[in-house]
Amino acid sequence: MAAQRLRILLLAASLACALHSIHGQKQHDTLSSGQVDQVRELGDNPLERLKLFLKFVNERAAAIKELTPNSTENNRPAELRARFEEFTRLADELSDNVDTYDSDHADIRKALRAIVDSSAKWPAILKAPAPDRTYDFSRKTALDAAESASEQAGKLLASEETYFAAHKDEVGKNGKAPTPEL
Repeated sequence: MAAQRLRILLLAASLACALHSIHGQKQHDTLSSGQVDQVRELGDNPLERLKLFLKFVNERAAAIKELTPNSTENNRPAELRARFEEFTRLADELSDNVDTYDSDHADIRKALRAIVDSSAKWPAILKAPAPDRTYDFSRKTALDAAESASEQAGKLLASEETYFAAHKDEVGKNGKAPTPEL
């Protein structure tokens, strides 16, 4: 009986490790190793790190826009699905970083303004490809991530404006670096 429990526990642990490895691999596949290094190097610079993530999200939006006119050709639906999924992962990572820097009261107002500006363009780009069951769910998830990032950045920008008006001595503060999950 004890040996059987031990086997079940070992099997469960192996399964958990495999699932964690698969999830981690998906995150790594979103960015190249050079991009991952760039993100890690900017861990102590909130503004630049957020701008870098914003750049990556905008690159995925540009790739979707580029694929849109020919979205029904050959393998385009699968490519669009992949770009939608990458967009979602990167937008979520951007939001996670914003949350981290917010809790530390890092002064990220410049990055938040850039996120608000860029995120206003994302829904039109994400909605542009014709409906296709290959990527419709991924598109909806990307739209949800875009809306969430936009809403979060807008609310936080207003909150930071109020906070730093009252705490002028903390203007420009960096906060702590988030732990990279890439």
